[in-house]
Amino acid sequence: MNLRTMCSTGHVPLWRVVCFFLIFLVPGAGLCITLDDAIRNGLGESYVVKEQEEFVKRSRFSYISSIDPFLPQAQIGSSYIRTISPMTPISTYTGNLRDTSDSRDAFTFTGSISWRVFDGGERWAKRKGAFSVWEREKERFKSVREDVIFNIQSAFYVALGAKSIVAKRQEALKATEKIYNLTRGRYEEGVAKKSELLQAEVRLLNTRIDLQRARKEYEKSLESVRSLIIVPVPDPFDVEGSLSVPSFTADYSSLNERALTTKPEIITQQKEIDRLMTVYDEKKSAWYPRIDTTLQQTRQDSRFFPDGRTDAFMVSFSFPLFDGVGRYYNMQGAMSDVNAARQRLAETRRATSLDIARAVKDYELSVADVKMYGELVREATSNFNQLYGEYIEGKGDILNLLQSEKDLASANENLVSSLAKAQVSLAYLEKAAYLRGERQ
Repeated sequence: MNLRTMCSTGHVPLWRVVCFFLIFLVPGAGLCITLDDAIRNGLGESYVVKEQEEFVKRSRFSYISSIDPFLPQAQIGSSYIRTISPMTPISTYTGNLRDTSDSRDAFTFTGSISWRVFDGGERWAKRKGAFSVWEREKERFKSVREDVIFNIQSAFYVALGAKSIVAKRQEALKATEKIYNLTRGRYEEGVAKKSELLQAEVRLLNTRIDLQRARKEYEKSLESVRSLIIVPVPDPFDVEGSLSVPSFTADYSSLNERALTTKPEIITQQKEIDRLMTVYDEKKSAWYPRIDTTLQQTRQDSRFFPDGRTDAFMVSFSFPLFDGVGRYYNMQGAMSDVNAARQRLAETRRATSLDIARAVKDYELSVADVKMYGELVREATSNFNQLYGEYIEGKGDILNLLQSEKDLASANENLVSSLAKAQVSLAYLEKAAYLRGERQ
């Protein structure tokens, strides 16, 4: 199965369907999951991704609600008053200022439509700010998604490496058993010394211990994968894929230039600056007057359904001539927030460039390590075969043979570890330079 291939049935991945039938219908059957399966399920079930999705929804709703101040406001109100003090005229809206019924009851009904004509840009600033928050949260969602993908990739490749190390230590165990059987046969024939047999036994035991540790490390790495994909995965559980040498060619200049314009962390900070600028505009609007218009109808009388009526259109103008020094210093504080955010943006750019530079160096080193360990495996294999042949012919030394087998096992493990590290380094480079953004 290709590492990048995934089949699905509707909204349910095919591997889940197959898993169900295998687990319940085939005794002892296990589940193998590919990297694409892990990423798909991890993104679909990740708690932090779902949390950020809710933040995006909340900011979207806030942006939609920010349209309200631009719309007219319609209100109705009514009141009942029971006069306790000496009698006074009930209504100023009737023809007779002295109510003929001498009632102590007053009923009032008011309906109005109002609309703010001018507010110094406060409404527009709040709406732009709400939009900037929405855009910022969407960029944060991309950043969270990248973190989740990298964590899954890292855990998956570590598990693949641990799985391959188990296989390599099984090969080492077979080689050690072959040496032990050969040495025991030579000892029984009286050709080999007792010390040679004991040396072979010690190496055999150490190899079994190493294999046991490798299996436990693999089980631990599988638990990390299981935890990140969140979807309950029954035992036995395994990862499927192959470790190969990455072929990506990293160029720092192009990666850095692209990342500085597309990476979600940088765009998030740019959106934060936009939001803080709208806060500054909002504070600045306090220096401008407010102009409001109102169309109102009022009814007031001593009856429950009052007849006294007046219709009015009002235009109001308000401007605070003096209300302290708050307006000035609120603007200054808002601008300080903007300047601080600009410094954070510069720091984010610097950290991003450094992160990419380190990631490129780590990736290049890991690829070089793969080539070097590959050569080391070839040399160690040749050395082991030569010493094994000499030992069979009675010309070699058991200590040299066991050391060559140990060197070969170590070289194989280092090669596998370097392959896994190279894949993790590439995954981190993709995250640092936001290379996956092109494919989303």
